Amino acid sequence: MARIAYVDHSFHQTTRSTDFLPDLLTRHGHVVERFWDEAWRGGAPIEFERVASHEVVLMFQSYCPPRGRYFRHLHPNVIYVPMLDQFGLWRGPHQNLSAFWEPFQGSKVLNFSSAAHCMTGGFGIVSHVVRYYRPVSPAPLPWREGLHGFFWVRRELELPWRTIRRLIENTRFDSFHVHMATDPGTPEAEQPSSEEMARYNITLSTWFESKAELDACLDRANIYFAPRPEEGIGQSFLEAMARGQCVVAPDQGTMNEYIVAGDNGLLYDVHDPRPLDLSQAARLGANARESARAGRERWEQAESALVRYVLTPSEALYEGRYRHPLPERIPVALGGPAPPPSGLRRLVREHAIFRSTRFMWHPMVQAARQWLGRSHG
Repeated sequence: MARIAYVDHSFHQTTRSTDFLPDLLTRHGHVVERFWDEAWRGGAPIEFERVASHEVVLMFQSYCPPRGRYFRHLHPNVIYVPMLDQFGLWRGPHQNLSAFWEPFQGSKVLNFSSAAHCMTGGFGIVSHVVRYYRPVSPAPLPWREGLHGFFWVRRELELPWRTIRRLIENTRFDSFHVHMATDPGTPEAEQPSSEEMARYNITLSTWFESKAELDACLDRANIYFAPRPEEGIGQSFLEAMARGQCVVAPDQGTMNEYIVAGDNGLLYDVHDPRPLDLSQAARLGANARESARAGRERWEQAESALVRYVLTPSEALYEGRYRHPLPERIPVALGGPAPPPSGLRRLVREHAIFRSTRFMWHPMVQAARQWLGRSHG
């Protein structure tokens, strides 16, 4: 049994979209303590001191401010879980991200996106990639005759109603529900015109009293329009696939890692949206559900390997690449004296960083010398 510190973006405290991972670790017999990071909205970050005593430090999207250059200097088993959408790759080429990834060198990354996995590996960081699927109900929802759409306007500046209108301009809908509730910090949504309301039989909402009320509205749809141009995992469209709905999504990650256009859904160019052919929606929805069912089986088969990866100290996965400066944890800047770890004297004697005047003021060097009774000079 391992004690695992789980640092997470506090917005997920509302959506519960990341609960599946700590639930999985708990089910495998480990103790997970959750830490909700509020730094994204001006609150205090989770300082590393609060999590350093755990056997595993797992940071989901949010991460503790690094103390020193690398997380590996602070703890032997740090795992970071990035979300693909945090990098905004759908907007176009970005400048080099090496500065972002530098603190994670020598630590581990868990990816839920193949694109993010390739990015991480390109920076020389060990990565484990797995594709998540939600549970699929034993019986599919009956397919409603006609076309019934659902779209949640979450990002007015990135994926507004007018983009969806362009996709469906040649299609008749028997009903179309538009939920107008944008994400925190984004502009208020512009609602469909009165002409569009009549043409597509649109109903509107801005609030649901409960998750059950939202689910009932979703269940009435058979065409689901993904709400964002890019996803970290994409729980909302994965849920739609598991329902057997035809998902229409931008041709970006992670949607295009799950959807094969014309086979189990439809993809479009978010920068140049054009009218889509929805005549095969029933077939696409059935295939989406089948791919979700098969994907869920693969996810469950991959659980044991995922847990082993989480528990394996980072150094074991970098064997043959380079020596970790601190094979045993040294609580740099974590407060209070500590006895010299076993093997530290040999490490100081052998490793060049402790003999170099260039690094004489590095906190790791100072701490090691202090514990060994040496002077800082």
